[in-house]
Amino acid sequence: MNIGITTYAYDGLASFLGLGSPLPEKLKTIKAQGYDSVELLSIDLNNSTEDIKRWLSDTGLIVTSVHAEPTEEIVQKMAAIGGRAVIWPSTPFCSRTEAIEVAQQLDEMAEMAQPYGIQIGYHNHNWEFFVDEGKSLLEHVLDNSSKCFSQLDCGWAMAAGMSPVQFIRNYPNRILSVHVKENNKVIGTGKAPASRHGKKDRITSLFKGVNRMPAAVRRMILRQIEKAMKSQDIGMNTQCPMGAPDSNIDWKEIRKALDGQSFEAFWIVEREGFYDERDICLVDDCQWLRSNI
Repeated sequence: MNIGITTYAYDGLASFLGLGSPLPEKLKTIKAQGYDSVELLSIDLNNSTEDIKRWLSDTGLIVTSVHAEPTEEIVQKMAAIGGRAVIWPSTPFCSRTEAIEVAQQLDEMAEMAQPYGIQIGYHNHNWEFFVDEGKSLLEHVLDNSSKCFSQLDCGWAMAAGMSPVQFIRNYPNRILSVHVKENNKVIGTGKAPASRHGKKDRITSLFKGVNRMPAAVRRMILRQIEKAMKSQDIGMNTQCPMGAPDSNIDWKEIRKALDGQSFEAFWIVEREGFYDERDICLVDDCQWLRSNI
């Protein structure tokens, strides 16, 4: 079983702004902590293709995917470094009608990526399980797409009240990867999500053009985002260890459900918070998965 981790786990929101540790340092840490593979962020691809390939070779890691809006430029670079998938981390939509629009867009992205051997997926939070016309928004996306996959964030799904096991069984051969994130409470889907045709989300807009900004400006943006997220109570404050008694996720059943697919899904650790020092937590996650799944 290949166990991976996202570079986001090491610096959180700062990673998106290029304020975290340099990528080669993260890759060395990931390998030392026992992981087999890595999921990158779009800003990680600002490094040259040659450098990324060398760092991966030096550590023996493989790259499974990247969290980025699937553009042809991103797809080409992922193919060049030996990646398998581009995962759209989020885009606003609030209804079945808008979910169908997203599904069609994802299929177009998948058609673009197919000649490069790259698959396209969508990553969920809790709000994609908001129900409209009898089904969750994410279900409407998958029902109306034939070419894209789900990267099922199991922690966010369970936090929303959606059983990851049941979701996987309802959508066989559509789960490209799972984000491994513990959870011990249901917080629901929150208020009705934003429309993709409405006012642009302020937090998302702050990330635009980040690559061209001085570090001091990026640090200011990070403070603004953290303040905005705190005021809006955005996030899942769950920090229990993997397999803890208060966990409401059955990881062994998730594995059984995934084994019913015709291909092996990627397992990628991602944490919103830590129950101990970050590195202790991430090492524990990897060891628990190896011992129990």
